[in-house]
Amino acid sequence: MDVLVAPTLTTSGRTHVGYALLRRDVFIWVCAIVLLNQLLGIVKETPGASPGQLLSDVGALGVFQLMAWFAVFRLLASSGPAPVAQLQDGLIALALCGFVFVPSPDSIWVTAVGIAVYCWLVNGGDPKLRAAGVVLAALSVQELWGRIAFKLFALPLLRAETAVVGTMLQAVRPGTVWRDNVITGPGGHGIVIYDLCSSFHNLSVAALCWLTVRSLRDHSWQARDYVTGVVVGMTMALCNVMRLCLMAWDADLYQYWHFGAGTTIFDLGASTAILVVSLFGSRANGRAA
Repeated sequence: MDVLVAPTLTTSGRTHVGYALLRRDVFIWVCAIVLLNQLLGIVKETPGASPGQLLSDVGALGVFQLMAWFAVFRLLASSGPAPVAQLQDGLIALALCGFVFVPSPDSIWVTAVGIAVYCWLVNGGDPKLRAAGVVLAALSVQELWGRIAFKLFALPLLRAETAVVGTMLQAVRPGTVWRDNVITGPGGHGIVIYDLCSSFHNLSVAALCWLTVRSLRDHSWQARDYVTGVVVGMTMALCNVMRLCLMAWDADLYQYWHFGAGTTIFDLGASTAILVVSLFGSRANGRAA
């Protein structure tokens, strides 16, 4: 942790060296509290688990979420050393950390989005501090706020995706019918598209990947950055739609892509695709971070 060494003049005329906490260090401490509480939540869910099992559970957070946490701490640590933390910074940090003690695993993301907004408001023109706030906000959206927003519009979104998948299957397999969020093939096999299977459920993951990569490689926005974000979202949606088409084809393919090795193939394939698009889009800017 960095501190600012500042000489001050006392009333007796002697010089006194004071140590002041930097504002970025306040942000780092609060982020560390959020991360530790997330990890403690995993430990509480698997009491008595072996160290190997705990490592596996931590890995289940997802590579993009681990990347995002790395980006947050790296951006904060490398941001400008000024300004010195003020009393209001400490009070706001304490108030936000109070949500950590709320008996809900989602409460820490209230703290996360609060500190993200505060980073944005008081960044003082520091692009790295602002970028850290963006990534932290994306983390909280992926863990909490995105799920809340999806629940509000779940029914029309699921119907829209069912319409896309059903129409594609009707074009290549006559006799396929769809209604609401149910698709039925000519042989009688059908699937029901729920929220966890929807493309919209995975868009927050894709957005987290894109914002993390972009924030680490570049801290200024251009029009092509938004285009890259749209392409990343479309790539994730296309991967998920193709998976749903295969699952709706017959019972064997459903078992393979929903419970079998197809699940791993989809996860690796979709993750690689959105990572490649994110890297290419950020590289295309031609600007050094």
